[in-house]
Amino acid sequence: RACAMGKVAATKKRGRRFDGDDPGTETVGSLTSGIRNKQRRSELYGKLKHERAVAKKKRRETRQKAEAEAIEAGETPEPRQIPKTIENTRVKDETYIEDTNDADLIEQDAEDEFASYFSQATSPKIIVTTSRNPSGDMFKFLENLFTVIPNAYYYARRTYHVKEIVKHGTARGFTDILVFNENKKFSKGARVNGMLHIHLPEGPTCLYKLSSLVLSKEIKNHGRATSHYPELILNNFNTRLGHRVGRMFASVFPQKPEFKGRRVVTFHNQRDFIFFRHHRYVFEEKKGRRLPHAGHLASAEVPEHVKQSIKEGGRGKKGSKKKSSKKATDSDDEDEDDDSDSESDSGSASEKEDDKPPPISTMIQARLQELGPRFTLRLMSVQKGTFDSKHGEYEYVRNTDTDGTRHCRRKFVL
Repeated sequence: RACAMGKVAATKKRGRRFDGDDPGTETVGSLTSGIRNKQRRSELYGKLKHERAVAKKKRRETRQKAEAEAIEAGETPEPRQIPKTIENTRVKDETYIEDTNDADLIEQDAEDEFASYFSQATSPKIIVTTSRNPSGDMFKFLENLFTVIPNAYYYARRTYHVKEIVKHGTARGFTDILVFNENKKFSKGARVNGMLHIHLPEGPTCLYKLSSLVLSKEIKNHGRATSHYPELILNNFNTRLGHRVGRMFASVFPQKPEFKGRRVVTFHNQRDFIFFRHHRYVFEEKKGRRLPHAGHLASAEVPEHVKQSIKEGGRGKKGSKKKSSKKATDSDDEDEDDDSDSESDSGSASEKEDDKPPPISTMIQARLQELGPRFTLRLMSVQKGTFDSKHGEYEYVRNTDTDGTRHCRRKFVL
């Protein structure tokens, strides 16, 4: 009996609404959770979802119509509201970097383990190795990886310990060691699941969890990488630890990108997940028309030549063709005897052409082609110095209780 009363109370609590609540702020699930009949609940749920979708579409059409009317009237449309996300409402702790030109940060960068690389005193030279007894899938991944990282050399792991590899790499002038690990569950197939990054000769050592691996052959419409040095993009490494990890990633690639190859390697940090991507870009001229204010979250002012073209009613090439045909007929009817008038007219016409804005019918767009591979990294630990599993001192060890990320979704480490 007590259990039945508890269920009834929980049902009433789910379906309860307060007087001060706005009905529009409640979710469809909360409005229908008090109905115990499954068929009636599903019917009402679908009806409410459809009504909300129709209302949302009407609001969007009204907003777009108001923007078009404002542009036609020569006014600037109202900027759209910025939605709240976990990223732009993150909780910033004392390690968050507000200014990259901070004197303390610059002084710290000048004395850290990567200072010789950024001062171009050393150039990257990488050892790439695996766990013991690697599988065929590991070599397929390494084949893709060598198209990304220049100056990388593969050494078979055999029976060597990581400390021995560090000792030999330091003696031979290598700057970094990348050790890739894989699980041994051969019933489901071997899978690359970890990366150990050791910076030589003084560390630090970072351990990452590797997931969501997609090789180049599995990417639709993938390209083939060239031997040019790539450009490097590091996004959203905003804390002290994230800045340190970003500098460690940068030390793997040479500081002389060859723009002729148009290759870009990206490490994008989002919610402490580091997404790795490898692309080739190209700039193309596209025919068509797109208003500068039509993009999502657009707040920029509309250029005057766009407003003027909208007022004149010209869309694309039709208006320009009519104007050009009229100008051609007018020029045929003119007198060719007055040389002075023609010279003055041509001079004024050339001045007007110089003042004209660029044509709207053509615009330059960037197109990307993914080269692969792609994968996701999750930082597990940062150790001072080179690898030492027994007596090493750790700067950071991932623990959701100590770093506060378990109880606050808007708090991040990197």
